[in-house]
Amino acid sequence: MVQAGACPHCGAPLGPDTVFCGSCGALVASPTPPTPPAGPEFAATPNVPPPTMTTPVTAPPAGPPAGPPKKNPNTNIIIGALVAVAVLIAGAVFLTKDDDKSATSTTSTAGTAAATTTVTSIAGTTTTLAEGVLDPTALGEGEVLLEPVNSETVTPFTPSARRGSERVPTVSLPQIPIPTTTAPLPEGQVPLPQVNGNVPGLYGGTRNAAECDQQAMIEYLEQNPDKAAAWAGVQGIAVSEIRAYIESLTPVVLTRDTRVTNHGFRNGQAFAHPSVLQAGHAVFVDRWGVPRAKCSCGNPLTPPIPLTRPPTYVGNPWPTWDPTIIIVIIAADPIVDGIVLVDLDTGELIIRTIGATPDTPDLATGDVRVTLRWSDVADIDLSVTDPLGETVSYGNSSVSSGGALDVDANSSCSEPTASPAENIIWSSDAPRGSYVVTVNLYSSCEAGDSHPFELTALVGGVPVQLYQGTPGGSLTPTGGSGVVSSGAPTVTFVFDVGGVS
Repeated sequence: MVQAGACPHCGAPLGPDTVFCGSCGALVASPTPPTPPAGPEFAATPNVPPPTMTTPVTAPPAGPPAGPPKKNPNTNIIIGALVAVAVLIAGAVFLTKDDDKSATSTTSTAGTAAATTTVTSIAGTTTTLAEGVLDPTALGEGEVLLEPVNSETVTPFTPSARRGSERVPTVSLPQIPIPTTTAPLPEGQVPLPQVNGNVPGLYGGTRNAAECDQQAMIEYLEQNPDKAAAWAGVQGIAVSEIRAYIESLTPVVLTRDTRVTNHGFRNGQAFAHPSVLQAGHAVFVDRWGVPRAKCSCGNPLTPPIPLTRPPTYVGNPWPTWDPTIIIVIIAADPIVDGIVLVDLDTGELIIRTIGATPDTPDLATGDVRVTLRWSDVADIDLSVTDPLGETVSYGNSSVSSGGALDVDANSSCSEPTASPAENIIWSSDAPRGSYVVTVNLYSSCEAGDSHPFELTALVGGVPVQLYQGTPGGSLTPTGGSGVVSSGAPTVTFVFDVGGVS
């Protein structure tokens, strides 16, 4: 039996003696990772979705907060102006000095370098902040670390597995549902809305340029058993499962400032600390869309644990930092077909395969999308004939109805990819009627003779029923799985879009 806490597979709360997670159905095989105790505002309940998270924001105390002695007690400055904004929004009042409405500040307790700088906060006031790298082991009770993009980590698990530098999204982001709570909150508190990890457009990425490399993180952990054991313990898996687990994670970019529980490594073990990651951080997410590792340092991530007191945010804020618009990402239904990302270069939506590696192609989406996936170096071709009788294929990449070949993989056995896919789309105004899909083995490319594949057809982003013909001429529903070989090189499917026009 495991203790009450969070499911290590999907992040849902677990009750006492829980064996199977009620949200994702996974077997909970090991204790939950060490985290701060849950706050009294919400108790874990088995077999139900997590309750709405409400983490308070309040004005800084008049003096240093209570707790154990801190390192360099006068080297960091808390973001008083920002906290004052949160208090105003929550129904409190601005802190004032001689009625001039200037925000107050107080001393941070987290250790850092001694240089200072002056920045302008979102409240329009200036606050003196300490520069340098904060030490999360020095956080006091109720303190939450602000982590800007491209910032150094004091206690990393691994060298960076990030590909390139992090950047704050500048494209127009799609609207996502951000729930609110109607529960009464004490004065000075504001809610942290929970957002399901499977919401399309929640995350970002640059097409065909995965931001993180799973193998770099895996190889380092395999060479450092002490860190591997601590990393696996946080995730609730066995050390022997690290490779398969990390390979199942998908690299994405946060598009909103996100509260997490970060885990550093010190003195041979992991230690948990609450953090807010700035939008633009590259992270690995699981198949529920929940952040599980920070790419720049390898630190394992888990969902945040409610604090037992109003938080004090410490560290250097970014220009858009606002304590009232942080989100928390939770697990809902698992993502099957791929994570819908916003392309950080174009603002368009793209599809990233679960577990995508740096050489896995991202896919375009549209009104109609037909995607073929397989897992070897064979050259398998996808073609689709539309209701007008025109066929999109590798030899005819576009047709007058708007259909186009988006991705062609392993062409002529050259430059094979680890996770090949072919993708054909109608970006808009796809003609109504029956579409005929053909999967054809062009060449085995020395990959054996039998090649399993998965075919998916989506209309308006929703999977539709595929059918296969039978010897009697009738159509039989199918899930889209199949096999091509030299003895049976072609498989044909049919699906319908909105009835015959």
